[in-house]
Amino acid sequence: MYFFYKSMHLISMVTWFAGLFYMFRLFVYHVENKDRPDAINMLKVMERKLYYYITTPGMILTLIFGTLLIFEVPNYANQLWFKVKILMIFLLAGYHHYIGYTLKRFKNDDIYLTSKQCRMLNEFPTLFLVGIIFSAVYKYI
Repeated sequence: MYFFYKSMHLISMVTWFAGLFYMFRLFVYHVENKDRPDAINMLKVMERKLYYYITTPGMILTLIFGTLLIFEVPNYANQLWFKVKILMIFLLAGYHHYIGYTLKRFKNDDIYLTSKQCRMLNEFPTLFLVGIIFSAVYKYI
């Protein structure tokens, strides 16, 4: 089952990251078009669907299949590289929930971030992706 779990883990991770990469890009458009109700209504639908139908299920499935992989190779759980990877995943899940927080505020027309802040926040998933992939592939820590 190892290769099935690993394949599903990677597919789910790609789905999760696709949503993470695009959510704050949509928030940039949201901020920049806040005076256009027609655009805002469309963006709110896109944001909600991306977060709840793609990004969140991707996260849940990534965590489920990752957990199943731990049961397949339990000795990884004791290695430092794996603990670092888990820490990064924990922080990434926090980022995911921050997106949900932002989504709720934007849904209520509480635009509390600037376009520049949204652009900067949009870069965080890349940092996590690089750290997680390098730790998992190289296992050098």
